[in-house]
Amino acid sequence: MATKKEKVVEQYAKALLSYGEDQDSFFSLLADLKVVQQVVKAEPALTALLSAQTISEEDQVSLLDALTKGADQGVKNLVKILLSHHHFDLFDAVANRFFALYQQSQGIETVTITSAVAVDDEQKGRLEKAFQKQSGAKKVEATYQVDPDLVAGVSMQSKSILIDGSLKTKIAKLKAELLG
Repeated sequence: MATKKEKVVEQYAKALLSYGEDQDSFFSLLADLKVVQQVVKAEPALTALLSAQTISEEDQVSLLDALTKGADQGVKNLVKILLSHHHFDLFDAVANRFFALYQQSQGIETVTITSAVAVDDEQKGRLEKAFQKQSGAKKVEATYQVDPDLVAGVSMQSKSILIDGSLKTKIAKLKAELLG
């Protein structure tokens, strides 16, 4: 059963998703929400100050205006509503849940692709297509890492799928079979 906090986060995230659909403004909404989230993460004192509500309402409005200057109206509204309902400390959780709901609604699968050596753009395209085919995702957003311990090959990991074609794993399986 979800906690009260999880329910609140879910409500705000779903409302923001609905706003993005209604306004057809996902591009600006995503970009602006990420920027505000980065600022909030970089300045934990800001969250503490706004969550404790120890400053005047005028100062709060001034801070929020500076924080969301030029941002999509949906981001501005979210920040104001969170503050007015004493939930500003949930901003990061709401933003993360919104990103997850957006990706889910768009059929986007996030994957980390780890290779033994750096891969070029052509190889990246082939790896992303292969993962897309295996996962059934409409779109793949990949981040790349290099891990020389893999020896050769690649490993592709999303939240729900692991495709491990590394030589390190093949050697480990062979070793386990031989040693019983």
